[in-house]
Amino acid sequence: MPVYQNKNNKTWKYRTYATDIYGNRKQFEKGGFKTKKEALLAEREFLSENKIGECNLTFKELWQLYEKHISLKMKAQSYRKTVSKFNNHILPYFQDYKVKNINATVYTKWQHIIEEKGFKYKYNSSLHGSVVTILNYAIKFYGLKNNIASQVGNFTRKDDLQKNVDFWTFEEFNQFINVLPDDIYKKFFTTLYHTGLRQGECLALTWKDFKNNYLDIYKTISKEKVNGEYVINTPKTKKSIRKVKLDNNLVKMLNEEKEKAKQFEGFNENWYIFGCLKPLSPTTIGRKKDKYCAIAKVKKIRIHDFRHSHASLLLSYGVPITVISQRLGHSDITMTLNTYSHLIPKDEDKAIDILNKINTLKFS
Repeated sequence: MPVYQNKNNKTWKYRTYATDIYGNRKQFEKGGFKTKKEALLAEREFLSENKIGECNLTFKELWQLYEKHISLKMKAQSYRKTVSKFNNHILPYFQDYKVKNINATVYTKWQHIIEEKGFKYKYNSSLHGSVVTILNYAIKFYGLKNNIASQVGNFTRKDDLQKNVDFWTFEEFNQFINVLPDDIYKKFFTTLYHTGLRQGECLALTWKDFKNNYLDIYKTISKEKVNGEYVINTPKTKKSIRKVKLDNNLVKMLNEEKEKAKQFEGFNENWYIFGCLKPLSPTTIGRKKDKYCAIAKVKKIRIHDFRHSHASLLLSYGVPITVISQRLGHSDITMTLNTYSHLIPKDEDKAIDILNKINTLKFS
């Protein structure tokens, strides 16, 4: 592109065209150069820095583009969680950096800041994953050359301690359930303990999902309301879409509850099993649980620990970890092993007995 000399003060300027990060073709001009050579050099540097495919976004500008993108792609609850992570822990540090200028030193310093906040490794790892994802977005759409977050790697797990899994034994559960009145909450807690369902999956169940001796799991209710209403979503992962077989007592209990529900005018299969026209309130569920834990004099556990209790119960009776993983709807068996491996009975003596028997066999 040509450069021009200012007739009044004899300085030089360049005038050129380039495509900005939004795809708009614009004219750019800069002057004040003492020589034609300086103007040409400055023009070449400008074109090099602003060539098509070169990412000149600040991190804040990238986030504004990315937020619009994920608002159309993500479930409402996932979107809100992602926005919270960025606003609270990522943007305050990176927002003024040019994305292409974030290097290993910058990223590692951020990781140290996050570690000092005392979050659990799992949450730190989710923050790292969020940065990796937004930078991959910049690579795909805005010309970023490499993903520094991926190159630096995840947070370091300071101590590889076993996950804190709390649960009730079958005796503790019976101690709890036997003090509850015979109402819908008693049936809800029993279903949680005997199936290992997540709370949202259980609350989303309608009578059409109860078929013979199994529950059809393909949806969940979000923990948060939108415009005063709970939101029905697909489950956490693809593996969470599953059929969970029920024991005879649970089948009988649900059939009896269905017969009661049929007595109400307007009953149909789309009514919620636990709540009829509207699902039970998670807040009320939690309050009921705590109340009857105190009455039964059993340790207080979280609602999610009913799920852990189901897994530990099955493990204690030798049910294969693969079956438990399928019932829980884990994305893969590794997740199940990482969570419950310390609860698996130590049956090394059985292994030795088998080896001893094999060694005594005679082969012709």
